[in-house]
Amino acid sequence: MKFLSAGESHGKVMMAILSGFPAGMKIDEVLLKDDIERRRIGAGRSERLECEPDSLRIVSGVIDMITTGAPIGFLLENREVFFDNRVDRNEFPRPGHVDFAGSVKFNHDHVKTASERSSARETTLRVAAGSVCKMFLRHFDIEAVSEVVEIGGIPANNFMPELEKSKAEKSGSCGGAVRVTLSGLPIGLGSNEQWYKRLDSKIAAAMLSIPSVKGTYIGDTEIHRKRGLESLDLFVDDKGKRSTNLAGGVEGGISNGCPIVATLFFKPVPTQPFPVPSVSLKNGTVGETSTGRNDLWCIERAAVIAENMLCMIVTECFLEKFGSDSLRDITNSFKVFMKRCCTQK
Repeated sequence: MKFLSAGESHGKVMMAILSGFPAGMKIDEVLLKDDIERRRIGAGRSERLECEPDSLRIVSGVIDMITTGAPIGFLLENREVFFDNRVDRNEFPRPGHVDFAGSVKFNHDHVKTASERSSARETTLRVAAGSVCKMFLRHFDIEAVSEVVEIGGIPANNFMPELEKSKAEKSGSCGGAVRVTLSGLPIGLGSNEQWYKRLDSKIAAAMLSIPSVKGTYIGDTEIHRKRGLESLDLFVDDKGKRSTNLAGGVEGGISNGCPIVATLFFKPVPTQPFPVPSVSLKNGTVGETSTGRNDLWCIERAAVIAENMLCMIVTECFLEKFGSDSLRDITNSFKVFMKRCCTQK
């Protein structure tokens, strides 16, 4: 299974294809709509969300809301379209953004051109594709939940949005952390046969691709401070049940039957609500960056993005193990494997 996206944040449309998804699964329209709406929540969100309705449509690969096995196409139209006719000619790259590296790499004349593909708006498409994968996993009683751990260094339950919003408008944006848990997984997803087949490496790569994520921890985030014996998930029966889940559901690159737990750490949103000192790429003069309508923090919104990206990766590994043509065949293969796991001695 593969996911590809195209389009610019301020272009006419953004689009995506989810290929290799099996036939025979009913699309849960309510879940899809709810997940897309969850990406819009949060006191720190930007003003742009008020004028972009995120009216995403599925345009292929589905007939009568049942997947056909053909590539699933997603289309997201933008109201704010000015990518092809920019009036902002600010030449000062924004620190923390792709402005500088992208301009040099692609030889762009406009410093913000590369940012059109780095924008978090693209994650709307990921949420949609991940939501479809979440529907598939629910067929096998695999459930995903996410939670905000902290924002701006403050535990989520102590965070006061209005107070921190006024602070952020003066001192800058906030980062934070999100934890995602996926429970009900079978043993055996992923592989230790090659480094790129490891389940944990696939998860880490997917999570680090989310804008502003600077680190991903699978399992107990304090495990590096423990000694050897206290870091182990000890067995309590011959079916693989454990006393703890410090490894976060993955050992040696393979799922071990425990819930997968991934914690993501986000840097502060790089665009600030005020100009930041910079240097022109055209003539080296000192100046200031332009400001934008970016989030003061993105952590509440990012939770569903991380949740659905995890579902996408696990679905890919699930299909690699149990087949990918039709939901009926995959279900039969899964049942045979689970029967073997339950009777194995």
